[in-house]
This record gives sequence, C-alpha cells and structure tokens, in this order.
Amino acid sequence: MDKESIKGLLILLAVGAVLAVMAVVGTDDGWHKLGCVMRAITHGVALSNIRAICM
Repeated sequence: MDKESIKGLLILLAVGAVLAVMAVVGTDDGWHKLGCVMRAITHGVALSNIRAICM
C-alpha cells in the first residue's frame, strides 16, 4: 500500500468513528445501550439476540 491509500483508509476510519459516536450520543440512553451491547458481546451472546436483550 502506498501513502495515499493509507491516508484514505485512515480518513474513512476516522469518519466512521465520528459517525458511530454521534449515533450513540444522539440517541436516548445511548451510552447505556452501548455498554449493554459490549457486555453482551464479551459474554458470548449471539449477535442476533443482542437486540432482544439490550434494545
């Protein structure tokens, strides 16, 4: 990979991270839901069941 590709990839990752943070901050009780999702993932809950547990 050349420098331009790496810079482009880093820019895309930064924009994605900002959008994800804004989505969490912009929702009601977003930090609580994010914490619930992270705990569910670390405890091995199937991704298809996380919505039923945390949302």
